Amino acid sequence: MEIKELRCFVRVAETLNFNRAAEQLNMSQPVVTKTIAQLEHKLGVKLFDRTTRRVALTAAGVVLRREAEGLLAHLDQVQRAVRHAIAEESKRFAIGVTPLAMQTVFPAVIRGFREAHPGIDVSIHELPTDAQVKALLAAEIDAAFLLAPAADDALEVREIHSEQMRLAVPTNHPHLKSLGLGPMPLSAFAGETFIIPPRSENPGVHDEIIRACAVSGFRPKVKDCTEGQTCLCLVEAGMGVSFVTNRIDCATSDDMRIVDLEEPAPTLSVALAWRREDPSPLLETLRQLALNTETAAA
Repeated sequence: MEIKELRCFVRVAETLNFNRAAEQLNMSQPVVTKTIAQLEHKLGVKLFDRTTRRVALTAAGVVLRREAEGLLAHLDQVQRAVRHAIAEESKRFAIGVTPLAMQTVFPAVIRGFREAHPGIDVSIHELPTDAQVKALLAAEIDAAFLLAPAADDALEVREIHSEQMRLAVPTNHPHLKSLGLGPMPLSAFAGETFIIPPRSENPGVHDEIIRACAVSGFRPKVKDCTEGQTCLCLVEAGMGVSFVTNRIDCATSDDMRIVDLEEPAPTLSVALAWRREDPSPLLETLRQLALNTETAAA
């Protein structure tokens, strides 16, 4: 038996649904089915009773689930211990960070961390959220400041900061005449082209923008743009509007203005993520510093 076969089996045993297990494992359903069939062939027993309506564990499947869960838990513990020993010996600590975290909570947290552990070589990796999750699971980084939501059974994720987004619009936009009246409804811009990150690059931000527009009663016309500065240049060129954070005022120009929005407006949340039950004292320091920081922005 191979470890990947056991992990696949345990996920199917937990969900009792091959499609749902495949989604959680980031595998196709036929691959999951084939993996289970191979495992049953190796063991010479049937692990699941399957009909068109239900999936259930056989008696052999119940035994294998119990033993496999214990084995995988022990394997994960061994891997964590090895990672911890390597980190302690190398005196290195790697952290993933997104631009919003870098602009908000991260500087104060990392300053406190360096004061607490001056002898540790801290490496900072600016990565999108999905890449940070993969790097955490592969033990390429020790902690991640990413955008929520982010979830994986092997990770702990805690939100530590959130802020409402605003809208960058061209200076000649007709709605600018109403700015003196206060924040504007997002629905006022329903006819505009929204310059936003493609979902493949930043699903959390993309989905939050689409959600806020839907709550405001419209589905936005979208133009994909990956780089933040490029998005702002497109706004200045009059090609659409783009959401920005509260930290963008310094980037405004004569060709662009920032508009405050009424509720509901998209909200971005920064979260700290780490591997479950990681025993590293360095991680504990970072975690305490991050969780004690400001949890929300005006």
